[in-house]
Amino acid sequence: MRGQLQSVAELTRRNVHQVEIIRTGLDHPECINFGPDGRLYAGGFNGQVYVMTPPKFELRQLANAKGFLGGVAVDRNHNVYVCNASGHRVNRVTQKGEVSVYCDSAPDGSLANPNYGSFDAKGNYYFSDSGDYWKPNGRLIRARPNGQSESLIDGNWHFPNGLAMSPKDGAVFMIETTAADVLRIPVNKDGMVGAPEIYAQFPGNILDGLAFAKNGNLYVSCYLPNRIYVVSPDQNAELLIEDTSGEILNQPTNVAFEPKGTRLFYANLGGAHVGAFDVGETGAPLHYPKL
Repeated sequence: MRGQLQSVAELTRRNVHQVEIIRTGLDHPECINFGPDGRLYAGGFNGQVYVMTPPKFELRQLANAKGFLGGVAVDRNHNVYVCNASGHRVNRVTQKGEVSVYCDSAPDGSLANPNYGSFDAKGNYYFSDSGDYWKPNGRLIRARPNGQSESLIDGNWHFPNGLAMSPKDGAVFMIETTAADVLRIPVNKDGMVGAPEIYAQFPGNILDGLAFAKNGNLYVSCYLPNRIYVVSPDQNAELLIEDTSGEILNQPTNVAFEPKGTRLFYANLGGAHVGAFDVGETGAPLHYPKL
């Protein structure tokens, strides 16, 4: 059935004992993402912008953006774009640790709760402005390379959260956390957006992050109850891994594929570590525009 939850065979389901703890010592990381050189970035609860360098993923703090940080994206010049939820802005952070404002408003108002952002192939930066948790007043905003920003569709989303760009057709996939669904939003070549459609539904789960595999499988992380699902291109959702103890998967928020390999990395908002496990397939390449 389209979008309904299904159990997976034990041969494909992952056990928490297969998870590798990549790095500890982070301050409640909400998001992770890889840069074009394979370094891993994350944001902290108190404004920390972290960078982890492979192969051992040594941890250092690149900067402090002074706020609770959500989504992380990186451009070709290794500038880091972080959604500063409590600061009501998207910050750009250079490799020298310089912090500036990339976007703090759209034509229909200032940012309320920027949550997660992702680049498309043309360098447009799409990000969710979640709004209030229990009110349908969130927005999906597109910041163009020329500095102009715009709200897409209407500003009535149910706490929009994680995003992912389709590797097939450039559509934007977006979580509505309080509606417990994943939306697909078509984007034409001229940038016009079409009507959103429900791609998958997860009743009883608090959804947070998205990441595409190269073959079109969509990985969905759940802040609660400590689960990660995978949705096939025919829109069947299967439970991939869960942690009933909440120790290894501790409120997993955003997920990201390593650039070379088959491991899926995830952040733990409830803890201090980044974890990863092998899912047996490679991720869809991310876009790293030169801005």
